[in-house]
Amino acid sequence: MHKKITINDIATLAGVAKSTVSRYLNGGSVSQHTRQKIDRIVEEHNYAPNTFAQSLKQQVNHTIGVIVPRLDSIAQSDMLRGLDELNKNDTFLIVNIYQNSQRELAAIKKLQSQNVSGLIVLTANLTDDIREALKESQLPIVIQGQDEPDFHRVILNDMQAGQAVGQYLKTLTPKNVLLLKVDATLDRAVGHDRFVGIDDAVLGIPHKEVVTDFKLDVAKSDALIAMEKEKFDLIIGASDRIVVGAMQSAFSLHQQPRFIGFGKSYFSETVTPNLTSFEFDFFETGKQLYRLFLTIRDHPQTEIQRIVMDGKLVVRDSTDLM
Repeated sequence: MHKKITINDIATLAGVAKSTVSRYLNGGSVSQHTRQKIDRIVEEHNYAPNTFAQSLKQQVNHTIGVIVPRLDSIAQSDMLRGLDELNKNDTFLIVNIYQNSQRELAAIKKLQSQNVSGLIVLTANLTDDIREALKESQLPIVIQGQDEPDFHRVILNDMQAGQAVGQYLKTLTPKNVLLLKVDATLDRAVGHDRFVGIDDAVLGIPHKEVVTDFKLDVAKSDALIAMEKEKFDLIIGASDRIVVGAMQSAFSLHQQPRFIGFGKSYFSETVTPNLTSFEFDFFETGKQLYRLFLTIRDHPQTEIQRIVMDGKLVVRDSTDLM
């Protein structure tokens, strides 16, 4: 096994002082020529600094607590990939709270007790207790998922999404529409905001609303019950996963309605017919979350930031069947 290279070794190989290497590793001022030399040595020897030791020395903690409602969500896993894409010096401590508000509150308190440098909270809904716990925290905090004015946040433009789908819905001139929603008290952005424009668009058109779940099997069952009772020529679901469940039910009933979903997922182009969907760039959303977190961690007095991620409607075969 090769001996692990040290800062002293790097300094000797680069022909510079140990203090210069230390400045380089800590992001300090180093000439371009020297930086290139050290870059080459670090890469050749696969040098990895002891970030824990650096944190103790600098009195900076590079561990970030990340709270996730559910790890089986394509949107949230893509956001985590976006966080990690930009990360170089931090360690993410990820806690899955299984869409349970009590677990979320406990996770916030536990992460704070572990002295993380801050929190990134992907949240479906903030209860009063969770909101209060975050407000009382002295940590830098960024949230995603809900448009909460008291916090730095990155949100998806769900109102825009619903309006775009509503406008497109009108061009399809449906006769009977099934809307598969989720409980707005559990996720206001998806359950309420995403459907405002759609609710306006179906005024005067026969339609049925069913509150279902993000789980595919639950959505499939709920859609089946509705479709056994009446026939729909257009089905819109709160997420691609929900719509795929409805597509499976339609197939079993030998029905061929049109389908529209939400989300940028592998479902869209792997199901047949390919799914028309309003798509957000979740990967880029994760990057924006991390950039915003670094800004407020490095500049604590930053005024509350609100970053809105727009998306676009991508029309595919599922609305072109008739």
